[in-house]
Amino acid sequence: MHTFVLACIIHPQRIPTAQREIDAVVGEDRLPSFEDRTQLPYVEAIRPFDGAPQSTADDIVEYKGKEYFILKGSIIVAVPWLILYTCRAACPDIPSAEHSLWINIAMLLWTFNIHKSDELDPKTGLPFKYDDSDSAFSGGPVNAPFKFPAVFEPRSVQVVRQEWADCEKDVNVLLPQRKEQ
Repeated sequence: MHTFVLACIIHPQRIPTAQREIDAVVGEDRLPSFEDRTQLPYVEAIRPFDGAPQSTADDIVEYKGKEYFILKGSIIVAVPWLILYTCRAACPDIPSAEHSLWINIAMLLWTFNIHKSDELDPKTGLPFKYDDSDSAFSGGPVNAPFKFPAVFEPRSVQVVRQEWADCEKDVNVLLPQRKEQ
């Protein structure tokens, strides 16, 4: 989710297109649901694919304090990705995680305008510089962006309050017991 929020801040021109698509499908009176997924191809296309093969954004890639020269645009395939996505060893929770990521992104886009903050970087005292290069991520198996400020501005406070009042809060309904196969 952090990667998605960072992408919203760095590429703000993409967000209105996704929000218009969501508004056209679900309107302003309800949150997106899984039933809407097939009608939201733009939202489907913008979700990040963590763990999938990625290309490098810079020629110099830093990993665990060491710098490596990897030609910009080179595709890197991590061994854990191969293990997780091969048919025999596929992780059974990947579809669940992908569904969860998709619905959370769709709901964030429906609910908020996400943009950069005017906060100063505590390290420099200057305006925070948003960065999506390889050096702005932690690296390792769980590659996430380093901490950054963001502003979440409700698109409609009234609708958000109504959705919260109406939403299901029973954990047994939200997370039904997994059926044995």
